[in-house]
Amino acid sequence: MLLPKEHVVCAVRGADRRTILRALSAPLVEDLTVTDAEAFLDELAVREEQVTTQIFGGVAFPHARSQSVRRLALTVGVAAAPGLVFSPAAPEPCRLFFLIAVPAAAPTVHLPLLRYLAAFTRQSGLLSRLLEAQTPAQIVRLLCTLKP
Repeated sequence: MLLPKEHVVCAVRGADRRTILRALSAPLVEDLTVTDAEAFLDELAVREEQVTTQIFGGVAFPHARSQSVRRLALTVGVAAAPGLVFSPAAPEPCRLFFLIAVPAAAPTVHLPLLRYLAAFTRQSGLLSRLLEAQTPAQIVRLLCTLKP
């Protein structure tokens, strides 16, 4: 399963981008999907420095290809209002995070997932419900409601 409820972080916290990314990647490190947490965090940071993955509406799609990633994986994180500063240049804080871990051997495997998540975030009603969800199971169910 791409998104088990254990990969949902309902109360993301962090004073800076690296702390937020560490919180989001923790479930992947815990289940050994990511074998080297620091290397993966470094690769996520490099990717964010190239071009931020935060988009309008307080949503971010941090992702990176890494030798430390054993399989495609997703973590979803929701921050309490008003959100967290993820990209200092962004005009608004970020409330919703979709962290995607991509194995180095499959550099484009994440593209269909990224398209699906982007389509999901364009559905304002679904997005609002996701931000209001109280449990990981509710978030997983909501993310499965959009038909590809």
